[in-house]
Amino acid sequence: MTDPQRTSLRFAPHLEQLPPSAIREICRLVAIPDLRSLAGGWPDPAVFPTEEVRRILEEDLATAGRQALQYGATEGLLELRQLLAREAAAEGLTLTADQLMLTQGSQQAMDLTAAAFLDPGDVAVVGCPTYVGGTGAFATVGARLVGVPVDEDGIDPDALHRCVRTLAARKRPARLLYVIPNYQNPDGSVLPLERRRRLVELASRYGFVILEDDPYGALRFEGDPLPSLAALDPSGRVILARSFSKTISPGLRMAWVAASPEVLRRLAVVKQYRDCCTGNLSQQIVLGFLKRGLFEPYLARLRAHYRAKRDRMLAALDRHFPSTARWNRATGGFFVWITLPDDLDGEDLLQEALKRKVAYVPGRPFHVDGSGRNTIRLSFSQSDDASIDSAVADLGAALRELAARPRPPAAPRTARTAPPRPRARKVSRPPRKAVPGRKPKPKPKVERKTARRRR
Repeated sequence: MTDPQRTSLRFAPHLEQLPPSAIREICRLVAIPDLRSLAGGWPDPAVFPTEEVRRILEEDLATAGRQALQYGATEGLLELRQLLAREAAAEGLTLTADQLMLTQGSQQAMDLTAAAFLDPGDVAVVGCPTYVGGTGAFATVGARLVGVPVDEDGIDPDALHRCVRTLAARKRPARLLYVIPNYQNPDGSVLPLERRRRLVELASRYGFVILEDDPYGALRFEGDPLPSLAALDPSGRVILARSFSKTISPGLRMAWVAASPEVLRRLAVVKQYRDCCTGNLSQQIVLGFLKRGLFEPYLARLRAHYRAKRDRMLAALDRHFPSTARWNRATGGFFVWITLPDDLDGEDLLQEALKRKVAYVPGRPFHVDGSGRNTIRLSFSQSDDASIDSAVADLGAALRELAARPRPPAAPRTARTAPPRPRARKVSRPPRKAVPGRKPKPKPKVERKTARRRR
């Protein structure tokens, strides 16, 4: 029973405004029977390396079992960090083991960075659109989120420059920039090399740090790899996060973060009080994967697998969607980003799609400025070919039906009239006091005119 006299719980004020993750909320719909979900950006369990993981555990637990089942260092297994540093060197990223830390997924890297650099009210600049997990991590510490436009080539550096310059002039400087440079969630954009250099230069000029979130960079279908922002950064202002969730397995909750020694020490201190250390068993599996040379061949399989799914979805969109909708041709990652006609709402379309047992994520939650009403995100990563075909066909039918419905015209804008001025009140003044030796001024005579009667 509840006590009516009990004082109500008080939560942190900034949490009162924090909405639940739109992606996680929609993914709860998977319990609906026969639902075809194009919502979650989850890897396909059909290609999980089950046999490789089983073999690693059977062979390595015999010798490393005590270490794998014990607490570990906050930064992670030294041997794994050394191996990751050598792998990073192959792409021109110079790191030492002291600049690397294993985390519980890249989401924890976002959380640690937010805790280390953002106080309530500090400004974090993000793209519009961008991943809700990043914006949510900054919102949980009370940061103020400011959005800058994203086009087909990612964050617009000119718009970013105007933004940070204005913030600096208002004495509210940007503290952090969040960017997903490769196959961004949700829109699949890739930052060109020149834009990467511009972002690094702006960070050095205006004194903010960059959180470079790169969970999809390994899943490249086309083109050549580009250097990370961290590899272009001479000043130590870029924090790089990479994940094994989209490759080996999300169940491992394994990622790593790289930063300057000074920054990494601060992140490690925060992590000590968050969860002490990342699970050694998961680290042992990733270490076994890398030591045996299994990772690169497995990545080649994944790229071919997801490229085929991407092609399947693009072909289905060409067949079933009207020409009034536009979408990207993803060159990597998990997503197709669709822009609907301006007068349609992605959330309205979702309601129609659910009637046909199709789910996806509307685009508005990816925009911190409330825009993106006419955008939607489709994920091709988890669904099989038959589900992609039928779901896109039904979604296209729902879109055509919604577009054909008459919609009320937008209300005309009316000129704003000024409110009536309040009537001035007559203020009664007290009578003047007589001053000795001074004659009072005579009151002026008022001539009264009388109207003549008409005769």
